[in-house]
Formats: sequence, C-alpha cells, structure tokens
Amino acid sequence: MISPITASKIFSTLGNTDSLVPMAIKDTANSLGLTAGSYITGKDAESQDRFIDEFGTQAIWLLGIPAYKKVLDWTLFKSLGLDAGVDARVLKDQEVFELAKKYAQKHDEKFKDNKKIKQISQSLEKITSKQKLFKGLTFGKFVASTALTIISYGALTNFRQKYREEKIKKDFYEKHSKNQKHQNTINPLTYSKAFKDIHKENKKVNFTGKLEDFMFSPVKNLMIVDGSITTERIAKSQNKQEFMGYVLKEGFFWFFMYFAGERIKTMLENNSLKKRNIPISLDARAIESEELKKALLNNKIMQSIYEFPANSKPTNAEIYKFVNENPDNLIVKMGKISGIIKTVKGTEAINEQTGKAVQGSGSIDNRKYIDPDEIQGLKDKLAMLYEKGEEFVNKEVENLKTKLKSEGKEFAGLSAEQKVEFLSKYLDKVKKGNRIATIQNIGACIGFLGILLPAMIVGWRFMDKENKEYKVKTEIEKKLKAEMAAKNNKIA
Repeated sequence: MISPITASKIFSTLGNTDSLVPMAIKDTANSLGLTAGSYITGKDAESQDRFIDEFGTQAIWLLGIPAYKKVLDWTLFKSLGLDAGVDARVLKDQEVFELAKKYAQKHDEKFKDNKKIKQISQSLEKITSKQKLFKGLTFGKFVASTALTIISYGALTNFRQKYREEKIKKDFYEKHSKNQKHQNTINPLTYSKAFKDIHKENKKVNFTGKLEDFMFSPVKNLMIVDGSITTERIAKSQNKQEFMGYVLKEGFFWFFMYFAGERIKTMLENNSLKKRNIPISLDARAIESEELKKALLNNKIMQSIYEFPANSKPTNAEIYKFVNENPDNLIVKMGKISGIIKTVKGTEAINEQTGKAVQGSGSIDNRKYIDPDEIQGLKDKLAMLYEKGEEFVNKEVENLKTKLKSEGKEFAGLSAEQKVEFLSKYLDKVKKGNRIATIQNIGACIGFLGILLPAMIVGWRFMDKENKEYKVKTEIEKKLKAEMAAKNNKIA
C-alpha cells in the first residue's frame, strides 16, 4: 500500500510538464519500442545500433546538462565564493532582491542554530556587490553546459557510426572467411573513404522566445539539446532510409515529448470541469494534503484568498511580501506543498500529536525564485476549488431533498456532519480525477511513442520490399564486396 504522501508525490511528478521524470519515462518507452522495431526489420545489426543511439542519447540528453552544471557549480562558482544555489531571477527585480535579503535575515534571526539559513542570508549579501558577475556566470553556465552536452552527443554519434560499420565489417569477413582466399590482406576495421564522403556537416539550430524560459526550465533547456540532436541525426544520416526514419521518428517525438503533454493536460482538466464540474488542475501534492482538506472543511479557503493583495494586478514585490509575511495563509501553504515556493529542510513546525512535520510550514528559501504568475494562478485554482465545492454540496442537498421527499420525509436542514461528508466526497472526486487524468496523459504519450510510432516505422519499412533491409548494412557490405573483388583481381 502506497502512503498518501508518496502517492501524491508520484502523481505530482508525473503530472508536472516541467519535470524530467515523465520525459524520461516517455523516452524510455520510445527507445524500447524503436529498438524492438529495429530488431524486427534489421535483426542484430540494426537493433544494436538503435539501442546505442536511443539509450546513449537518452543518458546524454537527460543527464548531460545537470551534470555539467553541477561541475561548474563546484568549480567556477565555488572558486569565486558565490553560491550557485541562488536563482539569478531573484536579482532581476531589485525591490524583490532587497526583500529577499530582508526576509533571509529575519529567518536567520529566528533559526539562529540553523547553518543552512545562515548560509542563505550570507549568500545573498555576498552577491549584492557582484550582481553583474553572477548574472554573467549564470548565463555562461547555461551556454557551457548546453554546448558540452551537444558536443557529447556528437561524440556519441561518431562512436556509434564507427562501431556499427566496424561490427558489420567484422561480421562480413567472418562470414566470407571460408570462401575468400585473400581476405586477411584487407583490414576489417578500415573505415571506408566512400562512407566518409556520405557524412555531412552538422547544422546550427536557432531558437526564438524568451531566453529566461530556456535557461531555467529543465524541459525547455532540453529542447535546445534535442534540436541539435535532431539536426545532427538528420544531417548525418547515411542513406535515404535512415534519413526518412529519423524525420518520421523525430517529428512525432517532438510533438508528444514537448507539446502534447501540456495540451492533453489542459483538455482533460477542461473536460473534467465541463462534464463533471470537478476542478483537477491543482498539483497532486496540494490536492491530497491534509492542510487543504482542513481548509475546505473549515471553510477557510476564501478567508485566505481575501488576504491576498486586493488590487487586480499586484506588483511582484507585493506578491513576494505577501508570501513571506503570511506563512499561515492557505495560498502560501499550498505553494510550499506543491513546490512553487521552495523551503529549507529542517525548519518545519512539528505536530505535537503525531510528531511529524506540518506540511507547508517550512521557512522560505529566499535564494529561490518565486514566480508571481504561479502564485496568482494558485490563488485562482483554490478559488475555483472552493466555488465548485459549494456547487457540489448544493447539488447533493437537492439530491437529498428529492430522496427524502420520495420517502415521505421532510428536509430539516443541512447538518455540519452532512456538509463534511459531502465535501469529503467532493475532495475524493477531485483526487481521483487528478490521478486518472495524469495516468491518461502520460499513458497516451507512452502508447504513441512506445507502440504506435515504432509500429508505423516497421509498417513503412515492410510496405516496400527494397526498404525492408537495413540499408547501412547493405551498403557497407556492397562496398566491401567491391573492395574484395578488386583486391582479388589485382592479386590474380
């Protein structure tokens, strides 16, 4: 039995379109499907090549940027005495930055024995006089880690192509060793000049849009790397079969990896709201938290919303100030629980009855960026949850009245116990709806990338008899036969 906290974390991660975990799951399904498809069409030679290509690329694609960033954090930033844990976006609004230092100092005074809190306060003070340098280093880290990841993929591509050609050559010579008298006079590991001529130069890919989005979003950061990977795969295709296979594969991969998830998520959320009047857009950790349940049952959600800055478009500083000065507000608690507001471990309040940390009570890590739009969105989602909850209760009351009337009884009014029962039923539907939507979303992407797309590629290969064979192997063997024949004629 999975604990509620673990389950909420799992569904939150799977439903987060800015998380690398669902990306990894989708890509693994895609890689397994394509490798299996390659075995069906090209047996060992093609499937081994596909396995190296897909899973080697996945390792570089997912782990390259984080690994290179971590190395730069340990070396460059540390050598300059700067805390790489500070999000550079905190510095872009000077009013917010000054508030961050102010609240970090307050937290330091409150948690005097907490070394992590003290480090946060000191880190922000150090950066004050080195803001330009820190921003430059952050941008440099983004560029360097992305470039090094792309270079790593290029090295993998060269290794993979050389490996498969050498493997095909070795198998070819072993197969012909009994029939070819002078086979040993030719080096089986020779990299044919004819194949070098087939290789093409890699191309550069240009992206448009806000640079900040690509720098700080793990998923959008990967899009840059993937753009280079896609370009290099297509540019270095060694024949039409490989070229068209990559065009088909990469086109659908991009759609279902980067765009479909968000669109399916929105469609499922809108569908739940329209057909069942159940809002499921909140983060799973927030939906399944005890704090939300208490607030819903105690009718405290709207009280927290009324405490939010009253003007329709509060400034970033006003939202930042609100978040730091209202730790008991439900918006702030849900922001911490869902990860929108980062907190410092070990600073949570402890429930005296259970002895466990109270969810959403940790001290804010003022080094981290708090997106004002996400806070606004969280407030709106909570308001929607409350509104639809009231409508659900009213509908249940009408159903109860109808039932009592059919039994010849009168409705004596809604008791507190009945309201708690109806709201608990409503929240259970929200939880269930959120979980089902998350499973449907990632399941749809996995189904297409891991089953339908590989099946389409296999079908495309089998539709044309001349296209069924693994062209790379066929072309290498054809050239080796020609080289062998020419060598035999020369000796004869």
